[in-house]
Amino acid sequence: MKKVGVFLITLIFFSSLPLEATQAREPQVIVEINPDLELFSVVYILAFNGSDPFIIAPRDYVQDVLTYFAPYKEHEAVKYIREVLDESLPYYSRDSAMMDLGGRLALLDYLPNETNLGDLKPLAEFASESNFMEFYKAHREDYLKYTSSIVPYLENVPELHRKFFGFTYQEYRVELSYSVRIHPHAIFREERAYCIGYALPSKYKAQMFQQVVTIFHEFTHPLVGDFLGENFEFFKNKTYYLDEVRSQMPVTTSYDYGHFGSFSRYLNEILTESLAEYFALKSGVPEDFVKFRSLQLSTDLYLIQDFLREYEHFEKTRKENETLFDYAPIMAEHMEKWATPENISEYFKMRTPITGLWAVDRIKYMGKVIIVYGTQNPDKSGTEYDRETAEEYKRGLERSFIWFYGSSPEIIVKADVDLTDDDLKENLILIGGPVANKITRELNDRLPITFVQDENGLSLKRNPSAVKDFHAFLITNESLIELSLDSTIPCDGSMGVLQTIRNPWNEKNFIIVLAGLTRYGTRSISKNQDFTASYKIFGRNHTELGFYTQNGW
Repeated sequence: MKKVGVFLITLIFFSSLPLEATQAREPQVIVEINPDLELFSVVYILAFNGSDPFIIAPRDYVQDVLTYFAPYKEHEAVKYIREVLDESLPYYSRDSAMMDLGGRLALLDYLPNETNLGDLKPLAEFASESNFMEFYKAHREDYLKYTSSIVPYLENVPELHRKFFGFTYQEYRVELSYSVRIHPHAIFREERAYCIGYALPSKYKAQMFQQVVTIFHEFTHPLVGDFLGENFEFFKNKTYYLDEVRSQMPVTTSYDYGHFGSFSRYLNEILTESLAEYFALKSGVPEDFVKFRSLQLSTDLYLIQDFLREYEHFEKTRKENETLFDYAPIMAEHMEKWATPENISEYFKMRTPITGLWAVDRIKYMGKVIIVYGTQNPDKSGTEYDRETAEEYKRGLERSFIWFYGSSPEIIVKADVDLTDDDLKENLILIGGPVANKITRELNDRLPITFVQDENGLSLKRNPSAVKDFHAFLITNESLIELSLDSTIPCDGSMGVLQTIRNPWNEKNFIIVLAGLTRYGTRSISKNQDFTASYKIFGRNHTELGFYTQNGW
């Protein structure tokens, strides 16, 4: 199968393989922007006129698509995609359908060269009639620029699989869409492994590293499946680990049956992700990034950190030719020591960062959240501005819930002076800092990111004593680095912070604080939020995300 824009890396293991094995074809890793996936992506962009949450390509690329293919915007293929992936469908439905379609496309030759395509025939006709390949070749440099950036980190995939599992595929193929978010997944055909997903053409290097770990993750899934198929007997009495996350995050776990439907599925996901992160570290991905990702995913995969330490122990004690298959009884024994059914709730709280995602799960489960805007600003125009921010945020939140889940909980907007004692016990979203919002003012000294007033005005300061296991990361175009907790947070009028804490009036619920140094900073952070972290600080020249745990008040 000949395809354009392919990077081929031949990996030689003369030093580690028996002489007779070196006569066989050496394992290969191939990374490409897949023509069929990009064909689908182009049609998808046309179907939704370049504006859709699944479209990830740079804006100028999207415009190129809309311009080049303008004569074909009502082609039968465009109508077909618009129908089967109707934007009124919930996020999970569209995501699943696109994943299935991506899996089919990635295993085919270029569609116009295929026969018996069935429902895919309109896509093949679109490619021929529009001369899609001319467009594809014109953007080859864009594709190669991205694929070449991730290739060096993937060279170790076969060797790491051999070392940990005693097995390696003969060919590892990474098939990506450049333009549309196709849920990453893996397909395996005899001695060939496919990782199917999407590129992250971003100015942020962290996005590229994210892609690398995701590829490790998908390639490792089947090997973990084989490992558990042979060794699950050692782990089957540890279902309390899954029971706890189901209890703490009932909505997320019920919607995601693939990862939380059974303990074997859940353990497979944790082992796969933790191994992917460990392999990434061994392949040159910066430690700070891996730590960041590990914390980010620990909201529901809360055993990751312990498994990372477990792999270090395995490598230190590993005998010649020993694999994880041999090590399984020891690993299972160690899991029994991490937590027991009696203390699993405390273990969960120690290992799981408080995040906006956890709060959102609770909000959906309880069916209600109160958005509280402040009325304390001496400038009454500031109060009105924050009220408008709250109403705007409500509309956006409703859209997000409907997009993800098909329905929204009850979202109420109230002034801080109108809250009752019972209201305070609900899940709350506070709009405005301590100058504007009386509830934020009351909580300020106990917030992980506090507002400090001095002769120079209002500023932000990390408050690690308010929580536990505090980690802060600076996000720049070139890097993601962990910060010292006592380092200064640069402040300007655009600065805002989103932070999530347990509700001190009802610790089962949460409070999300959206507050800026000015009313404009408050509105800015409301539009630049990130629920995957415990907090986010966002300003013109500073983006910071961090994590912390909180057992209670």
